[in-house]
Amino acid sequence: MNSLIDILPIEIIGPGLFLALCLVAEVAGRFRRRRALGGETGYAASAAVSLLALLVSFTFSVALNRYDGRRDLVVEEAAAIGMVWQRAKLLREPTESEVKASLGRYIDGRLDYFQRDRQTDRTRPTDAAGRSVRLSLWNVADRLNTAGDQPLTTRALVDALTRMDDAAARRESMAREHIPLLVMDMLAMFTLIVAAILGYTGAVHGHVTRMANWAFFVLVTLAIVLVLDLDRPRTGLITVSQLPMLELEAIVDARRPPAR
Repeated sequence: MNSLIDILPIEIIGPGLFLALCLVAEVAGRFRRRRALGGETGYAASAAVSLLALLVSFTFSVALNRYDGRRDLVVEEAAAIGMVWQRAKLLREPTESEVKASLGRYIDGRLDYFQRDRQTDRTRPTDAAGRSVRLSLWNVADRLNTAGDQPLTTRALVDALTRMDDAAARRESMAREHIPLLVMDMLAMFTLIVAAILGYTGAVHGHVTRMANWAFFVLVTLAIVLVLDLDRPRTGLITVSQLPMLELEAIVDARRPPAR
């Protein structure tokens, strides 16, 4: 079951989190002022802020590493498809045209699969259309192998198709890999607790502390929104670039044989 953090768009999560932090801090501060509670609590606020900084930095590192992994896999898959395209040139007609036409459809489908809609990646189904195209390419290789025609070229094509299959599987798997929902839920809860501690601690200082807390809440909200943005490869301000696939698509479209 998905949490609200996983379902809601970032444009709602950011302002909602900031307002929640301000509200929690205000409630905690009023509670202390009404009860006229004394005592020094600055040490607790400092420790809580330090722990929050550690948790945010950890989740940011995980999100950034997965973003880099997704970006590298785009390059890897484009290179694998390009290898199949180059080795298809060694085939005789009409097999060469058949393979190149299939690759053209495959690239178009992969771009569509990784760019369309706002569905959460962790629940995204497998690219059935892409798998179907890869299966048709394997059928071509099997036909060539059965006929015993161009054995060296067939072996080279099989190696390239194997690499393309591996890149496709790893890319789809990485697209569904995200920071665990429990971690994000606990991060949100911990942030709210820190806001309560800061509001409670600064209640004796009134308006000045409130303004400082608001500034801190803005920074925390921006940091968490950045983590979420990095962890969502197709939506938000930071998306995984599809430029290698787009460049390959341009090359294939320019050299693709005309439809018959």
